[in-house]
Amino acid sequence: MLYMENHIGKITISDTYLRELTEQTVTQCFGVAGLAETRLTDLLFEHRRGPVEITTKDQKLIVSVHVKVMYGVNIPAVVQSLMHKIEFVIEDAVRIPVALVRVYVDEVVEP
Repeated sequence: MLYMENHIGKITISDTYLRELTEQTVTQCFGVAGLAETRLTDLLFEHRRGPVEITTKDQKLIVSVHVKVMYGVNIPAVVQSLMHKIEFVIEDAVRIPVALVRVYVDEVVEP
């Protein structure tokens, strides 16, 4: 949970909202086939709970996203696009700065 205070009062932003906002943003980007599935090894060894993880540090967000991309696309271009789009959408929606966006390409799939 994130908390913000302004002249109107205290605002609470849930982790679920931020995760769902990020998931919708990712799935709408060109070249992305979807979010990567979480495997048992991810849970045990990497302590990853899902394809989207959001943490805070010094009142800024750190977003990690695991995706599948489509075969034949320029992967660095898709990753750059995702990073900028996620940062823009989150900052525009909740007015909290994003310090870092990490995009992990876990799989390349054929269309």
